[in-house]
Amino acid sequence: MIVTLDIFSGRPNPSWTLSEKEVRHLKDRVSGRALPAPTAVDGILGFRGFIVRVPSDAMAQKAALPNSFRIGGPLAGELTPPEGGLAFSAIRTEEADDAARWLLSTARGKVEDALLSYVESVLNHPSASKELDSAAAETTEDFQDEGAAAEATLAGDCIIANTPYNPGFWNVPYVQEHNNCYNYAMDYRTDTLAQPGKISGHLNTVMQCTNVATAANWDGCTVLCSGSNKNVALVVWPNWDYHWYRKHPEGFWGHKLGTNPVRNTDNMGRLIGGSLTPANCDRGLYTQFCGYRFSPTGMEVE
Repeated sequence: MIVTLDIFSGRPNPSWTLSEKEVRHLKDRVSGRALPAPTAVDGILGFRGFIVRVPSDAMAQKAALPNSFRIGGPLAGELTPPEGGLAFSAIRTEEADDAARWLLSTARGKVEDALLSYVESVLNHPSASKELDSAAAETTEDFQDEGAAAEATLAGDCIIANTPYNPGFWNVPYVQEHNNCYNYAMDYRTDTLAQPGKISGHLNTVMQCTNVATAANWDGCTVLCSGSNKNVALVVWPNWDYHWYRKHPEGFWGHKLGTNPVRNTDNMGRLIGGSLTPANCDRGLYTQFCGYRFSPTGMEVE
């Protein structure tokens, strides 16, 4: 069984494989229970639980488990029973929380200790999801690039061509799980979890405003608008991850939280529009606002 820690928006989430002993232990905890589907998540920036995938239908049936399910995190949606048509009892909150803490222990040595420390703090104290753990992030003043004070720089031939909000294109199973916030902001599906700088040969691995912005510059997403462009915005969880937003002609901003659905609200559930913008909405751990930029119409990413 493969476990994925659902926490990043831009970077690929960390995953690891359970040993045979660990598989038996997990089955003892959740076998025969109705469990949340991987899509049953209240999308926020930050820790969203663990996704467990069973490698085969035969194994799932034998273990009395769904083919994939979610454990822990801010859940939403209905529970998914194992195959077979029988009546299964729903997993209780305390059982799910205990299973999530145990799953975290299986990541030791496979995921960075500082990241695990942050997740542990959230699991033990749920209110910590609104806070910054000093071991996992460093809070600094917002980075101000050339475009942060206004929506970047308009050239004489600049044409704003924001596209209508269309979450249905992105929120179908295969597309959703293989495209991230960068795909969504640049409006280009790759099914690869696109990364700033990859298509231009300048892939970035440093999660700071300057580095992510420079990589995006190479791809064509800059603070200068010439020709037909979309309004986008960049924020960063210092040292750990990045996140992008895209503006829509309806007047609000949309964003895609990693492999989760597209939404147009912040971590508090508020519509990101009007006076609420990517610069001042609730972004959780993504504390650095890196500025507004332009994504040229037809820009490709990889």
